[in-house]
Amino acid sequence: MSLLARIIAKEWLKSLFGAIIVLFLLVSIGDIVNGFLRGYEVKRIFIEYFLKLPDLTGKMLPISALLASLFAINRLKGQSELMAILAGGYSAQLIYRLILICSLTVGFLQFINLGFLVPAANKIKRAEFEKSRKNESKYLARSKIGNSGLIWYKTDNYFTSFKAFDRKNKKLKDVTVYFVKDEVLEKIYSAESATFLGEKKWRLNNILRLDKLEASEFPDTSLTDDFLINLDEEPEDFGQFESDITTLNLFELGNFITRLKSTDINSTEYEIMYMEKLSLVLICIIFSLFPVSSIFNPNRRAAGFGKNVLLTLLFTIFFWGIHSSTISMGNSERLPVLVATMAIPTLFSLVILLAFYKNRQL
Repeated sequence: MSLLARIIAKEWLKSLFGAIIVLFLLVSIGDIVNGFLRGYEVKRIFIEYFLKLPDLTGKMLPISALLASLFAINRLKGQSELMAILAGGYSAQLIYRLILICSLTVGFLQFINLGFLVPAANKIKRAEFEKSRKNESKYLARSKIGNSGLIWYKTDNYFTSFKAFDRKNKKLKDVTVYFVKDEVLEKIYSAESATFLGEKKWRLNNILRLDKLEASEFPDTSLTDDFLINLDEEPEDFGQFESDITTLNLFELGNFITRLKSTDINSTEYEIMYMEKLSLVLICIIFSLFPVSSIFNPNRRAAGFGKNVLLTLLFTIFFWGIHSSTISMGNSERLPVLVATMAIPTLFSLVILLAFYKNRQL
């Protein structure tokens, strides 16, 4: 790396760390003070804070990357270093390339954070939530997604596993119910699907029944097209398993979506969740590059700083506003998944490219 590149990279990284620290302090103070105002114990306040930290970091990194580029370039302008760098033969194209490389480090941190740290924190929060529900009669909240991709939950007298829940049709897919009495397995019902009929009644379709498992003789086996059973759960209860989805890392979530598609259940919501993580990585890079276009006016020093801050602020509000809107439209299936998650980042990427090619001869 040349001396000029090291100067730019050093200023950018200094601004990045400064922005992260300032945003971190602002968010931390607000969150901790809020905990004290609610009368929580000190231990609980800090545990909840550290568990929320990965999620907060995911929101802070794009803004930090944007501020890093904004402050680094304006600092170089204010000391006339930017003009000297350009006069020394270090072109605007090289500056864009250097900031892009720097932004890739932020994108990588965002990928690790959203793909792995946030799910790990959610898993710990999930475990704490389970502890608080131990004395409740319904244990569906203590469900678990196993390595096989099946979702498991337990009640007082049976265990149940299923592959997916179709909320629209109130139907479980690939469901198996294990009935237990006095810690002894009595019978197993394995069905292609289970449809809610009302008043705790479920209709099992294409069911394999294994009865008298507790007896010493060979169990009774039977195949039935339809069979009615009583389960304590209602369709609203199965919505709780979605909190388990947030504990899956990026690769596990991708595998879960693949398995879900094989059941012919609409997986749009989970695909949005998956693709949004990737789009936030791209957004870190976009936010880093957006303020770089100000290098084409190297002679404007501090006088143009307020204008740049205002434009950057408006850009941030506008970007997040329309990006959030497209995500909501994707969740409601008014937009395809790729369009909902990647259209706005792609559009602004094209704006950045247009600004570069328009001014590169200056």
